[in-house]
Order: sequence, then structure tokens, then C-alpha cells
Amino acid sequence: MSKNPLKLKIAYLCPDILQGFCDRANIDVFIQRAKERNIEISLNEIYANDRVQASKYDFYYIGGSNTQALEDALKFLKRNEEELKIAAYSNVPMLAINCGYQLFGNSYQLHNQAKVEGIKIFDIETYTGKNLHYGSLIGVCPFLRNKTIVGFENHGMVTILKSGAAPFLILQKGKGNNGKDKTEGARFNNVIGSYLTSPILAQNPHLCDFFIAVALRIKYKCKIPLTSLCDDIEWYSHNFILEAK
Repeated sequence: MSKNPLKLKIAYLCPDILQGFCDRANIDVFIQRAKERNIEISLNEIYANDRVQASKYDFYYIGGSNTQALEDALKFLKRNEEELKIAAYSNVPMLAINCGYQLFGNSYQLHNQAKVEGIKIFDIETYTGKNLHYGSLIGVCPFLRNKTIVGFENHGMVTILKSGAAPFLILQKGKGNNGKDKTEGARFNNVIGSYLTSPILAQNPHLCDFFIAVALRIKYKCKIPLTSLCDDIEWYSHNFILEAK
């Protein structure tokens, strides 16, 4: 048994209804990179009928699926909106991918359907665009000292960033999802939303480590340095997309 006292609790939201696009692998990567540093991880799968208690968790994750699951996922999020906002405004790190990202915004609107109100963690509006964005994407991440983030985008949504949201990435390659802004995703405090799959944390170990480091800092109220890991495979995958023509 490890003598290291560090522990983190993960809240995996709606794994029973949002489980597409290799989303579960993001959780597996987070857990593996934490355990290699002797950080004890408790994974809590919070299903559609469950309740969230903000103070219990150190990292939140919500993935994506097809649009048929949006209604049930939104009911869950609405029921837990207050607790999720408490966590977000307390700087607890969260990662929202694909459909989860849309639901964290002010509203989303699918093709030929009415606008639907989200839980308003991101100050964004999303709607179905005219084109499908499909393929490799490369961007620089402002809050990670402009380090590159790579991934695979497969969506047809457009995002409008309002004044309360910052972009996750500034694009170097790919279509992104913010129209003419040439950006991808959104950020509020330590909450990040993106349409990038792959999964994103497997190809970007520095982003995964950002979430781990922030989760530790918020929980223990001090900066805890992370030990270095052997990331040869991760960086090979990252650089493969980065160097592809």
C-alpha cells in the first residue's frame, strides 16, 4: 500500500447514457497517470438518476454520444445544476466533451429544432452548422503557455463565444467549432469544453497533467509538483498528428 497521502475523487457524469467517441478512455488515461505518481484515485460513476454533491469530487468528466441521448442527459444536468456550478465557480477542474460540452453552455439548437437551454457554465451558444467538420485538428492552448493540443474532430456544430467564455484552443489546423473566430472549444475557470475526441487526454499528456495538478492544488490548497513520466508513446501519437501534412 502506498504511503503517499494524496487522493483524488473523480465524478464521471452520465456514463450510462453518454458513452460514445472513446470517451471512457479519457478517464482511464487520467487514472493511469495519477496512479503512476502514487495518487490514489476513487472513480464515481454518477448515473442519470443520481445526485451530485459538489464538495465530494476533485475532477468532473462528461462525455458525448449521439443526439438522442441529449434530452436525458440534460434532465440530469438540470437537476444537478446548482451543485455543478458550485464546483465550477470553486475552480474544480472539469472536462466536457462533445454533447457534454454543448449541454454545459447557455443553449444549443439542433437542425430544424427549437433552441434548448443548457446549464450555463460556459457562456456560449451552439447550433448546427451547414458543414460537417471531420479530421485532424491542431491548436495552441493559451493557458498552457501556447503548447500544442491535437485531436480528431467529428461534428457539425458552430459555437458562439460570449463575453464570459474564453476559447480552449487557437487553431493552427482544422475547422474548429467557433465559426470565423478560428478557435475550438471553450474555457471557464478550470472547466474545459471541446469537440475533440481521439481521446484527447491520450494524445495530450500535458493536458491530462494540467487537470491532475489543478485538482491536487484545489483540494490541498497548495501547489504539488508532479513527477515526470515516460511519455514516449503519448508524444509519438501527438507528434504523428502534428507532423502530418
